Amino acid sequence: MKKFFFSLSLLIFVSCLSAQDTQTLFTLDGKAITTAEFEKIYTKNNINNQADYSESSLNEYLDLFINFKLKVAEAEALQMDTIRSIKSELSTYQKQLVKNYANDKEVSEALLQEAYDRSTLEVDASHILVRWPSSYPSAKDSALVLKQIMNIRKGLRASSFAKQAKLKSQDPSAAENSGRLGYLTAFQTVYPFENALYKTKAGEISAPVATQFGYHLVLVHDVRAARGKIKTAHILIKSKEGDSSEKKALAKATANQIYQDLMQGVIDFATAVKQYSQDSKTKFQEGQLPELSTAEMITEFADAAFAIEKNGEFAEPVQTALGWHIIQRVSKTEIGTFDEAKAGLGSKISRDSRSNVAQTKNDQDSKVNFGYTTDKNQVNQLIFDLAKSYDSGTFTLNEEDYTATIFSIGEDAFTQKDFVVYLKKTVKKAVPNPAVLPALLKGAYDKYESLKIQQYREKHLAEINEDYKDLMQEYHDGILLFELTDREVWSKAVMDTAGLRKFYDENKSNYMWSDRIAYTSYTFYNEKAALKGLKFIDKGMSPATILAKLNKKETQVTTKSSKVLAEEFNYGSADIAVGTVFSNTLEDGKNEKIVVDARLGPEPKKLNETRGYVISDYQSYLEKNWIINLKQKYSIEVNQEVFKSMIK
Repeated sequence: MKKFFFSLSLLIFVSCLSAQDTQTLFTLDGKAITTAEFEKIYTKNNINNQADYSESSLNEYLDLFINFKLKVAEAEALQMDTIRSIKSELSTYQKQLVKNYANDKEVSEALLQEAYDRSTLEVDASHILVRWPSSYPSAKDSALVLKQIMNIRKGLRASSFAKQAKLKSQDPSAAENSGRLGYLTAFQTVYPFENALYKTKAGEISAPVATQFGYHLVLVHDVRAARGKIKTAHILIKSKEGDSSEKKALAKATANQIYQDLMQGVIDFATAVKQYSQDSKTKFQEGQLPELSTAEMITEFADAAFAIEKNGEFAEPVQTALGWHIIQRVSKTEIGTFDEAKAGLGSKISRDSRSNVAQTKNDQDSKVNFGYTTDKNQVNQLIFDLAKSYDSGTFTLNEEDYTATIFSIGEDAFTQKDFVVYLKKTVKKAVPNPAVLPALLKGAYDKYESLKIQQYREKHLAEINEDYKDLMQEYHDGILLFELTDREVWSKAVMDTAGLRKFYDENKSNYMWSDRIAYTSYTFYNEKAALKGLKFIDKGMSPATILAKLNKKETQVTTKSSKVLAEEFNYGSADIAVGTVFSNTLEDGKNEKIVVDARLGPEPKKLNETRGYVISDYQSYLEKNWIINLKQKYSIEVNQEVFKSMIK
C-alpha cells in the first residue's frame, strides 16, 4: 500500500462529517460545511495546546481548511476516486481497517480481558468424558449422552473422582492417569472446557459441559498463579517402567555421575549433552527444547525446571516416565502486563472458538441497527425438503423452484435458492447418518445467515460506527489529495523543466552567492616536484600546463579547483590577495599548495547549484496559483457571524 506524508499542515486535515445538527460555517459551491466538522479538525491538528480559539488561530486554520476542501472538491470533480489504482488502494485499506472495527468493541475488550486474566492462572484439574456416539450426533444422541453423564454425576465426590474416571471415562488416557490432566491455562483446551475450568471452585465438580468430544465433568484440584514459560535444555538417560532393576539402577547412577561431573566442572553442559544424552531430537542442539508452559511439559519435568532460579543453572536429576533428566534453564518469560499481551491474545482469540461469542453479539447488533426479518416457516420447510432430497452425498432438489425470501438484513434479501446454491458449493463430505441431517442443515443455515449479516455489516459499517466512518473519509480524502497535489504541484515542479527554468530566470536574485574565494589545490608527490611546481605557479602557469610539465613520465602532481564562501576559507578571508599561496605538509610525505585564483563578489547561483531550493519554491508558487484558480472556479461563502461566535 502506498505510504504518503504531507509536508504542509493543511494536508493532514480530515473531512469528517458530524452527525450533530450544527451551524454552517461556510459553503463550497452551495455545499454546507459545519462548525462541528471544522472544530473536529481544528482541535485534532493543533498540537501543544495551540487550539485556543483565538481569532488569529481560527483564521489561520479556516484558510487552510478551505484550501483543503477546495482540493478535495477538485479531485472529486475529476473523478479521481474512479482510477483503478486508487480504488484498489482504498479497497485494501478498507479491508484492513474493517477488521479493527467490525467486532463489537465491548465484547472484544471483555474477551481480551478474560483471556488475560485466565492466562495469569493455572488450574489443576481432572475430568470424566462420555463421548458422542458419532461425528454427527443427533438430538437423541445428545440426550442419551447427557443422561449417562448425569448418572455418573449423581453421588460423585472429589474423593471418588479418580476411581470413577478410571472406570467410566471414555478418554483413553484415563486408564493410566485416572482422568488427571495436570495444570492448564487459557487456550490449552477447547473454550467450553476452559470455561468449566475457571468457573469451578477448587475442590468442586462442575455441571456437565458439552464440547465437540462429548460431555465432561470437571474436578478442580487447585488454582495457582501461572508460571509463565520456560526454555530449557536437558540431558536424558532413558529408563522405562518395564526395564529390569539392573538397567534402572544403571540409568540412575549414570545420571547422578553426569550431574556430579557438571557440578565439579569436569565437563560443561553442551559437551555432556553430546556425549551422554539419549534424546535424539535435541542431542545435536545442545539439548535445547522449545519454550513451554507447565501444561506442555511432564509434571515432574515442569516442577524441576521452574524451580531453577537463574539462567544457565541446572537441577539435580529428576525422573519422569521417559527416564532421568538433568535440566538446565536457558531463559524464562514471565506473564506480561495486559497491554504487553494484548496483541498476542487478540491473534489467539481470532483463531479460537471464543471468537464466536463476539460474532454472535455482532450479528445481534447488526440486526438491530440495520433491520432484520426472517421467515422461519420458509427456513424450516427448506431444511425439511433438503433433508428429504439428500441422496448419496447430493441434494437433488431443484433450487430454481425455491424462490421465497428466508431472511433480509438492511437492503439485502436472501432467498431459499441462495442458501441451496451456497450449500451445494460448501458441502463436500457425505453424511453417514441421515437422521442427523436436519441438525446439520440447521447449523449450516445459521452459519450462512451469520456470514451474510457479517458481510453486510462490513459493507455498511460507516452507517453505525462514527470512528470508522471518520477514518475511511480521512483516508479517502488523503489519497485523493496526495494524487492530485502530486499531479499539480510536486511532480509537475520536477518534470516541468521549461517552467522551472523560467521561474528560476525570473527569480535569480533569490538564489545568490555571497563573497567567495576561488582556489586551486596542488598535491605534489615529492619535494622536488613541489619546488618545480611552485616556480611554475609563480610564473602564472595554468593548472593544465603544470600538470603537463610535471607528469610527462609519471604522476607527480594532482590538482583540484574549488570555490568556497569567503567566511569558510580555512586560511582566512580578509585581505587575501589573488595569487597568495598557502603550504601544507601531508601525512604521507606529500606537499600541498593552495593558490588563491580569484575573489568573487555576490552573484546568482546557477540553476544546477541550487536546484533543490528552486524546485521547493516553484512548488510553493504552483500551489499558490492553483489555490487562486480553485477559488475562482468554486464559490466560497463564509458565515462571518457564525465564525465570530467561535472566538473565545
